[in-house]
Amino acid sequence: MSEPDVLIVGAGPTGLVLALWLARAGVKPRIIDKLAEPGTSSRALAVQARTLEFYHQLGIADRVLARGRQVSFANMWIAGRHVARAELGAMGAGISPYAYALIYPQDEHERMLIDALAQAGVTIEREVELTALDRTPEGMVAHLSSNGRRSECRPAFVAGCDGSHSIVRTSLGIGFGGGTYEHLFYVADVEASGATMNGELHVALDATDFLVVFPLKDEGRARLIGTVREDAGGGAPRDHLSWNDVGRRVIEWLRIDVTRVRWFSTYHVHHRVAQRFRDGNIFLLGDAAHVHSPVGGQGMNTGIGDAVNLAWKLASVVRGGASAALLDSYEPERIGFARRLVATTDRAYRRSCRRCLERSSCATRRSGPFRRLPSSTAIARSAKGMPAPCMPATGCRGRRHPRMPPIIFNR
Repeated sequence: MSEPDVLIVGAGPTGLVLALWLARAGVKPRIIDKLAEPGTSSRALAVQARTLEFYHQLGIADRVLARGRQVSFANMWIAGRHVARAELGAMGAGISPYAYALIYPQDEHERMLIDALAQAGVTIEREVELTALDRTPEGMVAHLSSNGRRSECRPAFVAGCDGSHSIVRTSLGIGFGGGTYEHLFYVADVEASGATMNGELHVALDATDFLVVFPLKDEGRARLIGTVREDAGGGAPRDHLSWNDVGRRVIEWLRIDVTRVRWFSTYHVHHRVAQRFRDGNIFLLGDAAHVHSPVGGQGMNTGIGDAVNLAWKLASVVRGGASAALLDSYEPERIGFARRLVATTDRAYRRSCRRCLERSSCATRRSGPFRRLPSSTAIARSAKGMPAPCMPATGCRGRRHPRMPPIIFNR
């Protein structure tokens, strides 16, 4: 096997989009993942307009639109009262051709990207794990392991798309400062009926409970994200918790009648940003670089933005169309975006559970280099002096990056 120009570690949405964009630009990457199969469940649901604009350039936007569910209205409920209903399309009219929220579960999303990548001639190498990265006088060496067999490869560039527990990041000794909220959340894929199972997005809050209802493609199905009761499980490990342990107060006043729970999981909300997104020819993307509250549905979309930003730059450098200096722009552009995003989602999260915080039920565990969790203001202040958090194809006001080719790839 010839040595790859780019080794991508991790085959989630970020790694898949990076590989697909590189392949369409004429650079064939090597992409590995330690899992035997792609994920069959996920929390990520929302596909934002900017991601759909990127997918239009890749020729896959229509596939996503056909398989997802467009949501044009969002509703807010507080303490049992319906206080607002917003038309999402009206807010985005004239800004994007995709002026709505699109619900497309991450597991289905990944399968679509895997199919597109296979059509581009790239196969994911599964059950292959990166164990270490070394730099030698001859270049970089990636040490790999697959079912007990060890091997090496010498890529020109490495992209760490391997999630919040990234081996790429930890092997470089890059800090991942931030914190974890104590409040335990759940995600459930359900079959249900009721007035709020109407194909619209619903967000509901009260003093001790929280619920978001995302409509799925099939009628009568929804993804629920909410809070687990504080007394649930009597101190048992969260793996033993079930649907019976979730907070029911908001579900009851939204009058959602759940008839079947197809899938259930619990998780804590984190927010962290890596100290650096680059170390020489090694780059961090997606959850390996930043994690945050799911408020706003930006997590997966931000990772895809990282992938597109880096992909066209790597392709230009590898193919000789630009000097390596072009890659210097990746970190300041994307770390500035990530810091502001974490600040924004943290602020929204804190506001949404302010009354919980006053009762210390949303207190934060401190970890990493921070002795106390930075406030959203502190996080935003740390981003001062960074370039504006623009996505790669256009600037914050619609200006195209001066070096990005105006490509619409062949279908």
